[in-house]
Amino acid sequence: MTSVLDRAVDRSPPETAERPLARRVALVVAIAATAAVTAVVTAPFSAAGGMDTDLVRLLHAMVGIKGIIALAAAALVSWRFGHPIARPVAIGYGAAICVSAAALAWLWTLASIPLGSLCFYGGLAGLILVGRFDSGLSARLGR
Repeated sequence: MTSVLDRAVDRSPPETAERPLARRVALVVAIAATAAVTAVVTAPFSAAGGMDTDLVRLLHAMVGIKGIIALAAAALVSWRFGHPIARPVAIGYGAAICVSAAALAWLWTLASIPLGSLCFYGGLAGLILVGRFDSGLSARLGR
């Protein structure tokens, strides 16, 4: 039995691999723009002013570790954009990684840390979900 998303992805014509650089540049621009807008919007709600400086440094270090995880995920998405990919799958990958990037900017401002963390991990879970429906990913990994 196949799900609706399986059928939609299977019927989507794959894009050609003629413009992987354009897709990768669009991905980087989308991530940067999402993070910048989120930082500007959440900065006024920052709680860093009332926190101990050591706690702020610790929280920023933890956000840095999450940033390394997000960078690895973005590298995987960038690699995937170098190969033929269905448009709905590409949009799903882009949206999920942008959610994680926005959450990182949100967490850096230290505004509503639990909600920002939920969004970060939600974006990563979204990447896993989209990867589940990406037939090109499983073919590229040798499954």
